[in-house]
Amino acid sequence: MIPRLEMFKSAIFTHRLTVYNESFVQIGKKQKKSKPFAALWHDAILGRNNEEIISTFHNFFLSKRDVSHITLWLDNCTAENKNWALFSFLVYIVNSEEICADIIEIKYFEPGHTFMAADSFHHKVELSMKRMGNKLYDFQDFISAVKEASKHTEVLAMDLTNFHKWVDYSSQYKLKQIVPRPYIHDVVHIKVEREGGSFNSLFQT
Repeated sequence: MIPRLEMFKSAIFTHRLTVYNESFVQIGKKQKKSKPFAALWHDAILGRNNEEIISTFHNFFLSKRDVSHITLWLDNCTAENKNWALFSFLVYIVNSEEICADIIEIKYFEPGHTFMAADSFHHKVELSMKRMGNKLYDFQDFISAVKEASKHTEVLAMDLTNFHKWVDYSSQYKLKQIVPRPYIHDVVHIKVEREGGSFNSLFQT
């Protein structure tokens, strides 16, 4: 939350701005070849619901539009990273002309995992903020802190044009016809492929 004004003994109390940082960070040896991507916005623009989170995925995929195979490792947060609206979006984006990817995979960490590459990047952001002496007065200061957190960080300061109203196209009727029925909390791996307009997805529990 900003502003951070811890250096002052007295301050005028006012409503603070909640800022959001959805980060996509390469893992392993690929970290040296690909820069972190951070989508930033604040609650004076929009909140942090499914539609906003999916919009950050959309903008990330656009930034990697020439990549043919994209694999993401996500935490097991059902509310944000694992929902039918996101899965509907994946089927759309892999069949669209916006990107060149033929395959998109999402793999979910087991509950209780201890480390993600994004955790390390977020720690660097916090250190960058501390180097500023906690003098973060506004959203532009926060953007600067994220840019300086890691070398060549790609920052997208999102505005209303970057967000879309993504729709959940899942059918509860059809889900009930599948035996055994897939439950979203059991999904550990989902894969969508470009198949000439196919609207199928593969999942593993």
